[in-house]
Amino acid sequence: MVLEATIVCVDNSEWMRNGDYPPARLDAQQDAVNLVCSAKIQQNPENTVGVLTTGGPSPRVLVTATQDVTAIFSSLHEVKPQGVADVVAGVQKAQLALKHRKNQNQRQRIVVFSGSPVMADQEALVKLGKKLKKNGVAVDVVSFGESVESEAKIQAFIEAVSSDSNSHMVTVPPGTNILSDVVLTSAIISEDGGAGAPMADVGSSSAVATGDGAYVDQNL
Repeated sequence: MVLEATIVCVDNSEWMRNGDYPPARLDAQQDAVNLVCSAKIQQNPENTVGVLTTGGPSPRVLVTATQDVTAIFSSLHEVKPQGVADVVAGVQKAQLALKHRKNQNQRQRIVVFSGSPVMADQEALVKLGKKLKKNGVAVDVVSFGESVESEAKIQAFIEAVSSDSNSHMVTVPPGTNILSDVVLTSAIISEDGGAGAPMADVGSSSAVATGDGAYVDQNL
């Protein structure tokens, strides 16, 4: 069982009002975030999870490192869409929180939910990815909603941060896919903390869900 501290970055930008992931992007995302948090805590009794939002004037910490799933669920229900998501600032704040984790034996992981256009340029994301890699931080990104516009940037970021395939990008296009179901069957929920994919056809750090819920390896 991997001993891990995880910070989940939630996209609460105005784009979360869109209804292409029923009943709305924000609600679908909340279900998926709840799933990730629960899974991480269940995988090891000493694991901790924190949650912050990336939209609005600046990233805001909802819950610091905790094992209290109820507190996480309650905080998510208070989230409202506002402004534009700042992925870079959110990830930087998450890294700072992980740096000051109480148990320094925990591995560090950030899970980013991105359902709006990534405003940062690719160079800034690659620079951030390299810094995270240097500091031993793994990153998973769940890209949905505006994935086509941001795909190249996010892929470059994942390639920069990944060490021994410990970071992943999961793309979930709108349609018949239920966001939480796709996340559930992805490498993000795997028992080894995301170091490998639980499905045979997802062997790389990047996978996309098709309309029928199947996965296609984007590196093929």
